[in-house]
This record gives sequence, C-alpha cells and structure tokens, in this order.
Amino acid sequence: MNPLQRMEAHKDSFTQNEMLIYKTISQNPSRIVHMTTSTLAEECGVSQPTLSRFIKGLGYNRYQDFRVALITWQATQEDLGAQGTDHLAYFNDLYQTIQQGEQLLTDEFLTETAAYIDGFDRVFLTGTGKSFQPAQLFEILIRKGRRIFHAVSRDLLIEVADVMGENDLLIVFSVSAGAHIMQDACRTNGKVLLVTANSMHAYGNQVDRTIVLPYLTPDPETSSLSPVMFDILVELLVRYLMREDQA
Repeated sequence: MNPLQRMEAHKDSFTQNEMLIYKTISQNPSRIVHMTTSTLAEECGVSQPTLSRFIKGLGYNRYQDFRVALITWQATQEDLGAQGTDHLAYFNDLYQTIQQGEQLLTDEFLTETAAYIDGFDRVFLTGTGKSFQPAQLFEILIRKGRRIFHAVSRDLLIEVADVMGENDLLIVFSVSAGAHIMQDACRTNGKVLLVTANSMHAYGNQVDRTIVLPYLTPDPETSSLSPVMFDILVELLVRYLMREDQA
C-alpha cells in the first residue's frame, strides 16, 4: 500500500492530533515531500514525537522512509499522467484496492461472516443505483446452492422491512450509506448487515454489522472501484456459504 492508503486504513483509530497530521498530508501530499520532520510537525500543529509515533503507526521506521515512499508513489502517478494512459492508471488503482481488500477478506473473516448469514431464516438484499447490482448478483449466484435470497429494489424496501421478523437478515449495499436508503432499512425488526465504503457512516448504532470495503478516490460515491469490491465480496461469500452447505 502507498502512504495515503495506509493512512486511510488506520484513520478510524487516529487520535485528535493524529487526525491533524492525516488531514495536513492528505490535503497536499506533494507539498509534504519537501518538508523536514520539524517543519511538518509545526505545519500540523503537533510535536515531533507525536509525528514520529504517527509515522511508526503506519509501519515506517523513520519519517524519511515515509517521505521516500510518498515520493515514489507520486512519481508513479506523474508517469502515468504524463503518458496519458488513463486505462493503466485505472488498473493500477484497481490493483491497489484489491490488495487492501485482500487484507480484509481473510479466510477467517469470510468463514465467520458466512456462518452469520447462514443463521437466518430469510435473507433480503438491497441497494440503490450501482449498489443494487451486487444485491442482484448475490441472488443469482446463491441459486447455484439451491438457496433463495431475495434482492429487493429501493422502491419496495419499506414494504419488505415492515414484514421482516427477528430472524430475518437485510443486507444493504450502499457505497456512501446515505440517509436515503438507511432510514428505511433501519426500520425493520430484522437484523441489518451494511456493506459500505464509508467508514464514517452515521448508522453504527442502528445496524447489527458493518463491512467497510476499501476505495481510493476522496469521495467513495464517485469511485468506480467501489462496486468492483462489492462484487468480489459477493463472489467470495457465496463460495463460503456453499461450503457451509457441504460441511
């Protein structure tokens, strides 16, 4: 992972001072590479020891290691831009996103998640726009295991949520986890599993589980890579659910 991806992966655990460092670097990474440790610490409004702990928390031994990694990543991005190879840049981003996903979607994680889903009487799936596609894919693929999962369009979500029981599960695919779908999803008496790219969503206390998938662009909603990760998760979960059947 490049330095910016490492920061994104750790940001949920940042302290207030670490968030100041994160925001300063994220806003203008090209400017950071010309700063010394003391200059960057002053720019962020934190002490040098705080900055050093932040860098080590990302997996770098020294600030210079972090700085070199940032320079290398920027050089790669500039080379791709200079060549005008947008399609290569896309594949590069996709490869980096999949690498992050690989760290999350471990055998242990998928086994436990599949067992969780397998414990419900009925499973419903929903999403809006491009986020509805993985719900439909899940319904189609799970049929191979002779199971019935119900993909429900956004228009029918309220009706379905109202008739769900305590041992029913609603899986919501939503890149941004916005109010337009989550308010209706959370009114159900069943359980809610949210699959999103927004780690800062406002429904942590209203859903039973959340899976946060990686993305690269500043705005997950505009990232064409987010639905790719949704599909990868669906494909893997279906395999693990079928393995549960054979066990």
